[in-house]
Amino acid sequence: MNQNFQHGGQVYNADGQIDFQLDFSANINPLGLPFSVLQALIENLSDIVHYPDPAATELKNSISKFYNVPQENLVLLNGAAEFFYLYCNVAKPARVIIPVPSFSEYERAARSISAEVEYFFLREEDNFQLDLEKLFERITAKKFECLIIGRPNNPTGNLISLDAIKKLSSAVNILVDESFIDFLNVESARQLVNEKICVVQSLTKIFAIPGLRLGFAVVEKNFAEKLNASKDVWNVNFLAQKAGVAALSDKKFLSDTRTWLEEEKKYFVQRLKELPDVKIFEPSVNFVLIKFPSEKIANDLVKKLREKKIFIRSCENFVGLDERFLRLAIRKRAENIRLIEEIKGA
Repeated sequence: MNQNFQHGGQVYNADGQIDFQLDFSANINPLGLPFSVLQALIENLSDIVHYPDPAATELKNSISKFYNVPQENLVLLNGAAEFFYLYCNVAKPARVIIPVPSFSEYERAARSISAEVEYFFLREEDNFQLDLEKLFERITAKKFECLIIGRPNNPTGNLISLDAIKKLSSAVNILVDESFIDFLNVESARQLVNEKICVVQSLTKIFAIPGLRLGFAVVEKNFAEKLNASKDVWNVNFLAQKAGVAALSDKKFLSDTRTWLEEEKKYFVQRLKELPDVKIFEPSVNFVLIKFPSEKIANDLVKKLREKKIFIRSCENFVGLDERFLRLAIRKRAENIRLIEEIKGA
């Protein structure tokens, strides 16, 4: 894979086998997959001799009820990342603007259709908060056809307001990536969906099933028909459909995750602040962006931890960041303590 588009969660050795102790590089729910999901996978495993339901009727019903979204507005996905490519291939935006640093697949999808991509740089001195007025001015001046933005944004963790999305949508079509929104008890941009605003959401991160791949998008109904007609009819496999239905039947898992995260996030950030000469960017979600004073210090840390099979995410290939920046997933208390102690001893 192109170095510019590499991701976290690379826990495979040279032989393609999973080989790690702790993975802080991927922002997956450390509470693990719900027992209801594991049970559904076991109970339905023998049925993989059948094709998946091309309409994904049961899963679509579950998503519609859980998120209070009309089924006619849904596009079911093999992971949220599929939507960036599907959107670009159907909408075919010629000029795309992306606030950076952000998830690299936004750019990769846009470039896959030869779209012109322009960056809107978020500034460290503003703690990477979006300057709404300057972005609006840039969009209106250059007449971009599409804005792709994360909410919360990866890797900064910042959360653009719904009012800001409304304002920006008066000047440009917006693809809002809410892959981490379920970790937070906040209003979703799903309520804003119209001909100008699309929202995509991952189910793999919150329910800890990235190996299965599952997500959905909420879009205007006519656009949904075009998107659904343009994707692989079996893009969501049989077990992923069953896992999604089981996960969405377990509302307690979601509330337990949010309660855990609120407490652990405060603890983890507090402990990170004990590290000398490390800048902490306050997170909204389940990962923390930090900055070391030099690239050598950060690189040495990544290398030393990897030798112990502890993976953290270097941000060297995020546009707008460099090797001084690292992203750390928030994991369970004992694991977080282990990481802090390893960093102190490095």
